[in-house]
Amino acid sequence: MKPIVDFLSKIDKFGENIQKLPQAIKPFVIAEIQKNIDNSDVRNAPLTLKLKGNKPPLRNAGHLRASITGTVKDGKVIVGTNLKYALILHFGGEIKPKKAKKLAIPANKKIKKMVDLVGVKGVLKNLENQDWKIVFKEKSILGVPPKGKPIVLFVRRKKVKIPERPFMELTDDQINELYQLAENILYEGL
Repeated sequence: MKPIVDFLSKIDKFGENIQKLPQAIKPFVIAEIQKNIDNSDVRNAPLTLKLKGNKPPLRNAGHLRASITGTVKDGKVIVGTNLKYALILHFGGEIKPKKAKKLAIPANKKIKKMVDLVGVKGVLKNLENQDWKIVFKEKSILGVPPKGKPIVLFVRRKKVKIPERPFMELTDDQINELYQLAENILYEGL
């Protein structure tokens, strides 16, 4: 009778382990996606390098990495982000202006910081309020201070191609690690 009781006890324990499995592996999956962001090997374009310096792709202020969250629903682990730009970073694509004739891409880090605070129109308006003259050229937007030479504020483009940087997928090695973790959890206490 004891072997049957032991067997049934192990089945119960295995069932408990199955129930806790999704919640137990969720932190691993989140951490691996964050590692993918940290270790992206796609290079930045020259203009992006000018804006970001030596910061690697997918990392600027850390918002993308910090936005990776997970939940368990119906026994499944769901990991993702709520950032709108995450899709184009993951799959790549083309960005075109919605209303303007061309995109206005900040020409340097200082302008980028200002754009992050008040937007392109806000930057131009603030400079005009300080008596700067704004000059729209075919490939750039210049700012001319009251006393000084023109400065390139923005580079203008009809469109920008964003390369695919898949970070929301686990690699084969990560999947193998996940299988090992899941197996350890399932057989824990048996």
